[in-house]
Amino acid sequence: MPTQTISPVFPLQIDEETGAYQTHSVTDLTKVVDQNIRMVLLTNPGERLALPDFGVGLYKYLFELQTEIERGSSGLPPIRENILSQISTYLPYIKITALDITFNSANQMSIKMSYYVKDSNLASLFELTLSETLENLPV
Repeated sequence: MPTQTISPVFPLQIDEETGAYQTHSVTDLTKVVDQNIRMVLLTNPGERLALPDFGVGLYKYLFELQTEIERGSSGLPPIRENILSQISTYLPYIKITALDITFNSANQMSIKMSYYVKDSNLASLFELTLSETLENLPV
């Protein structure tokens, strides 16, 4: 019986056996949800055609002062509210149960998000660390 696929793997990769793009199956639901969260967090507003408000644009927050990021006084929306708003708008099937955002002095930001997928038994932890160096870009 063929496996039902629900999402391509990003970044796009060719499956050497079939010549098609690699995909996530229904059994990879955590990977698909984590991939969708990563896309919302890393996409800058205005990058996605027809959805100019889509995305948090986390890299914009990386060089701002932590107090300004939390209050929203840097010209960017407060980071916590922005993340929660974007997830609820563009990934409404996800319920965030905990969100922890930490910064360190080396221009590094870590996000830990506990979530569950509504109408399923899936609960998981999403983690992402951003750094000022391009070699540490998340995949």
